[in-house]
Amino acid sequence: MTLTKYYQEMEKIYKEQNFVSAVVYVHNNEREIHDFIIQLHKVLTENFLKFEVIIVNDASIDNSMACIKECTENLPKQMISILNMSYHHGLEASMNAGVDLAIGDFVFEFDNVYADYTWETLMGLYFASLNGYDIVSETSNKI
Repeated sequence: MTLTKYYQEMEKIYKEQNFVSAVVYVHNNEREIHDFIIQLHKVLTENFLKFEVIIVNDASIDNSMACIKECTENLPKQMISILNMSYHHGLEASMNAGVDLAIGDFVFEFDNVYADYTWETLMGLYFASLNGYDIVSETSNKI
């Protein structure tokens, strides 16, 4: 067995087999979006064999789109879709459009790109859902 094949087999054993989707809402977030996407992609790559990221750009008028394209261009194992809303639809309609595109067994919804939580929280939510819960959510303690 080659070393590459060995690592591929180990990856199958230690990573989650379920296909997950992450839907991310963006509206004028050019300053925050780059770090958010990089961190999200890192967590998904480390923990899942297969995943997709759907970024819903709700008619941003800043440079959010340019930042998204620049950031996602060189990511390994890309499965990133960008959904551009033609005019400002708002959070709920935009997220619904993103979720409609999602094909994952599990869907993570990010209604903003301000990560005021640890990224381990994401996996905690995933594991909680494996215990039979249809909907699992996390909210900030900050008011």
